[in-house]
Amino acid sequence: MEKVTYFGETDGISLEQMVRYGKFDMRVKHFHMQYEIFYIVEGERVFFFNNREYVAHSGDLILIPSNLIHMTRSVDGSTEGHNRIILYIDRKKMEYYDTLFPSLKLVRLLDNHYGVYHLDREQQVLILELFRRLRYALTDRGHDYKTGIDLDILTWLFRLKTYILRQHKEVPHDLDNPKNKTVYEIADYLSAHCENQVSLDDLSARFFLSKSYLCRIFKEITGYTISEYNNIHRIRRAKRYLEETDMSITEIAEALGFESMTYFERTFKVYMTVSPLKYRKTLNTVTYTNNVKAEFTERPML
Repeated sequence: MEKVTYFGETDGISLEQMVRYGKFDMRVKHFHMQYEIFYIVEGERVFFFNNREYVAHSGDLILIPSNLIHMTRSVDGSTEGHNRIILYIDRKKMEYYDTLFPSLKLVRLLDNHYGVYHLDREQQVLILELFRRLRYALTDRGHDYKTGIDLDILTWLFRLKTYILRQHKEVPHDLDNPKNKTVYEIADYLSAHCENQVSLDDLSARFFLSKSYLCRIFKEITGYTISEYNNIHRIRRAKRYLEETDMSITEIAEALGFESMTYFERTFKVYMTVSPLKYRKTLNTVTYTNNVKAEFTERPML
């Protein structure tokens, strides 16, 4: 059971608070174009990203950059719920902040310093005050409320930068546990070879494990099946090809080892909600629109 206690949004920004009662494992393993600033008010969660598992507790901040494959689940054996707040910031919005204050290098900061951070009491107060101010602004929507939101977020990010550069991130969970270590090695191998057809037989032979045991421990630690993990890495690579190259849809499918166009398109739609062709058309539309705006309007001021 879950309850959304607040949701509000404006251009490139959204804020959500949700309370979940009992055990909950994220059903959709994903990546997206938003930055997630995830704060645990109560409870604890297991996160899996960058091929490693991390445990976060009440008062912890989890920074998740855009395009990072991730999932979250309950701690093993726990039936307790959790209360969390997430601030979502679109990548385009974060890039806009960088144009306003290039010395902060916010995109690079969050891309390079993602992870789980244990906040001290001062930082916990600051982030809860930020959420309170954003919630009020998004609800009241008074004069120049968007400007106020941008200023509040930028002020907090400025303070956060100093904090995280002098803090140590949480280390991966159970690094010395043989089972975790093996799963991390398998995840590393799959992400590094996502453009190849990696079969379960290949993995079983490479890691000297039975196929059934390999599948079981990988799902247990990561929350993904072997097939899901391979596919989500391939789709993230396909997304990059669509954004950065002129490769045709067929060429991309072949380069990533999909056995058919139908399977590629279906898998792409699972994670991106649209077909590869429609995604590329959307990119072209956005590029054209931005070019027109650049020609006929001045850049908006904060």
